[in-house]
Amino acid sequence: MGKNRSYLLRTYAKINLCLDVLFKRPDGFHEIDSLFQNVSLHDDLEVRFVHGQGRIFVESNVKIDGNILLKVWDLIKPSELDCYVRLEKKIPMGAGLGGGSSNAGGFLALLATHGLISWEKATQIAPLVGSDVPFFLCGGTAIVGGRGEQLSHVDPLLGYKLDVIKPDYSISTKEAYAKLRPELFGKAPLKASQLYEAFKSRDWQAIKLGVYNVFEYIVPEELRQEIEAFRKEYPAALTGSGSAYFVLRDGGNYEFVHKAWEVES
Repeated sequence: MGKNRSYLLRTYAKINLCLDVLFKRPDGFHEIDSLFQNVSLHDDLEVRFVHGQGRIFVESNVKIDGNILLKVWDLIKPSELDCYVRLEKKIPMGAGLGGGSSNAGGFLALLATHGLISWEKATQIAPLVGSDVPFFLCGGTAIVGGRGEQLSHVDPLLGYKLDVIKPDYSISTKEAYAKLRPELFGKAPLKASQLYEAFKSRDWQAIKLGVYNVFEYIVPEELRQEIEAFRKEYPAALTGSGSAYFVLRDGGNYEFVHKAWEVES
């Protein structure tokens, strides 16, 4: 990667087309079975590298305490470059859309693509930064297990449109997982692999059955009722562990995309 280079990085949000928690692991994390999908909602990052002392400076249109990019940079510890990032957040925070993880994954991919670190190093760093970050190194469509690090990338799902609705509050991922109880585990109507096949064959009856999110059991009742109202006609569910939800329908504002990031130099 040459010094004094600038890049425009776009990092895409994700939704969990299904999200089931199977059990709580001995390490404190939860074992999941999920179908991850990138959507066209995205953040923009202007990234500039200059000769320096290994520092990073992040400017954002949204106040973010302890921005995840600082954690990524600290794990790399370059000694001869400074990095300046201007971040325009469009993915709402605390929504379950993976905005921070998408920034981290895209940033790591940029560093690997342009030679500051190896791809092997990027894959080693990603799970240290966050459970969803490994997905955002490549993205698209993936069947996800473990705590999020076990990825089976599959052929992309294209031609689907959706709306994303976020209430005027956020939900902390850590707090959401803390509220889960063992009796809620393993309740998904379809496994992630089965739901993927339903999407591939455009089996709307199976899609409507299999779109599922365990966290709907612990969100405020008003939010759950909103989702249920849409679900009478369309496949709908929480996007992840946050407060946003998606509705799959023609004419939606967003569409499935087959990548987690793209960059222009």
